[in-house]
Amino acid sequence: METSTTPAPSTSETFDAAHPDVRTPAELLRSSASAVWVFLVLATVVSWALGTDHGFVESTRTASLIVLVVAFVKVRFVGLYFMELKDAPLPLRALIEAYCLVVCCLTIGFYLAG
Repeated sequence: METSTTPAPSTSETFDAAHPDVRTPAELLRSSASAVWVFLVLATVVSWALGTDHGFVESTRTASLIVLVVAFVKVRFVGLYFMELKDAPLPLRALIEAYCLVVCCLTIGFYLAG
């Protein structure tokens, strides 16, 4: 009687087989979501610097407009990359794009009118 001595799978092999969608930290750092996250952090710093009157822009009105535009750009990126709407069907993606554009324009219009 012959016995087979195949080695048991290692813990990492078992985990990899059970979770094929898990990525390594290096893969996560190279992903588009990580690049978007860095952009969002930098955009937040820019908004904070403009909003706290650090003297980057002479006019508070201009600073406010820039902060509003940055906020809506951030909304768009969160919708596209973290709510995964960039791969959504075209009508759904068009809806988020139109929403961001229309609401941004209306908000800026009301701000300038007031």
